Amino acid sequence: MSRSIDFKTILLACLIISIGQLSMGLVFPSLPWIAKDFDISLDQAQLLVSIYLLGFGPSQFIYGPISDALGRKKVLLTGLLIALCGLAMIILFSDSFSGLVAGRFLQGIGTGCCAVLARASTRDKFSGPDLPVAMSYIAMAASITPLVAPVIGGFINAHFGWAMVFISLLGYVVFAWVIIALRFQETVSAKSKIPSPKKMLIQYKELLTSRYFMSFASISWLNFSLMITTVSVMPFIMQDQIGMTSDEYAMWAIIPALGMFAGTSLCNRFRPILGNKRLLLLTPMLHVVSALWLFFCPIEPLYLMLGQLLMILGNGIALPCATALVLQPYKTQAGAAAAMSGGGQMVVSSIVSMLLVQLGLNQAWHLSLVITLFAVLTLVNILRGFSAPQPNA
Repeated sequence: MSRSIDFKTILLACLIISIGQLSMGLVFPSLPWIAKDFDISLDQAQLLVSIYLLGFGPSQFIYGPISDALGRKKVLLTGLLIALCGLAMIILFSDSFSGLVAGRFLQGIGTGCCAVLARASTRDKFSGPDLPVAMSYIAMAASITPLVAPVIGGFINAHFGWAMVFISLLGYVVFAWVIIALRFQETVSAKSKIPSPKKMLIQYKELLTSRYFMSFASISWLNFSLMITTVSVMPFIMQDQIGMTSDEYAMWAIIPALGMFAGTSLCNRFRPILGNKRLLLLTPMLHVVSALWLFFCPIEPLYLMLGQLLMILGNGIALPCATALVLQPYKTQAGAAAAMSGGGQMVVSSIVSMLLVQLGLNQAWHLSLVITLFAVLTLVNILRGFSAPQPNA
């Protein structure tokens, strides 16, 4: 590994990106209890996830180009203040479901700065062969946190109630804001005017029409959507069909979380040996095995978690590889590229999760069909991306 790898920078970027992911994942195990307290359906409770993503995703499209012009630190601290306002609203209006929804949307808008600026600031600091290594650590944090978060959220919910989940998030964001204010060093040296909406649209149009960008970005979008859908549906399968408590589910959820850690570790270890293409091709293979397992396995905790483990092992390989590949050609447009990649990931996962829940996705064999479809789409994008010319930006 190159000596130029600065792990303090990477740790700060991991802290930043964890804020948005924890804000989403900690809430998953609480949804059945929130639904019970407000006497609403589980589909309605799921709105607290979808509305967060709808704020989190699109806001990145604004944070990216603005941070290219004004710098990362100022934009980052402002976004986190917006997130704190959203969390305060949730806590103050915890007796109103509409208050929770409004607060979650504002929280999502604020934390949207985290994903884009963590990746963009990393792209600012690293180049050449160091960039894929650094980006793989960021992708690892972005991928593992949503899986570890339900474990933590399940314990908090079981012992202190769902309101404490949001109070804990408020404390975490305050802690992160202070660390960033004291330790984060600005990575953009040349400041400029904020781009006009027209210029932003032109930048995004160029990215959306790039076969290279869209292929590798789609791999991230598909795999993250699949992971979020599975993590949000599995608590209902485990709690409603098997009858376990959120505390028990939190323990079982450690198994797929280990799958993500293993996948990202394998990605770092074997990418220099196998290359990006051959490593990425393992993902659809693992997903097909996972789909077959979930289709035929008994509805028992160990079997369900092993099936999810296989799927998330594939996600753990795909997400770091795709994230590094999608940003590598972009230097002067790092913010815009990170925004399009990360924002698209959240928008797609929000829409996909909402659609699948509306279609009645609540059985293990339902998940197996979805995993198979996504495996095929991932394979198509891998082949398409590596045959596309790399842009110069």
